[in-house]
Amino acid sequence: MDTQAKIEKMNAVLNKMEDIKNSQQSLINKIGQVEVDLFEIKSDDLDKELDKVMKKATRSFEIINEAIEEFEIKRNRLENEA
Repeated sequence: MDTQAKIEKMNAVLNKMEDIKNSQQSLINKIGQVEVDLFEIKSDDLDKELDKVMKKATRSFEIINEAIEEFEIKRNRLENEA
């Protein structure tokens, strides 16, 4: 695979990773909305479970973001070398 083709493939991967990050952000937002709704209903069990999900979703978002940043650095290095 030549350098330009590799850069194009890396860009496609980055686009997909951005989609994953956006989906994760949407999940976090929806969980937050449900938590607000639960505040009025007072469901401690569900609130506790959603808190676990929120923490894991937030951590996943952070991991995805870090992976994107690291992959962008690799792609940029390759572009600069080309």
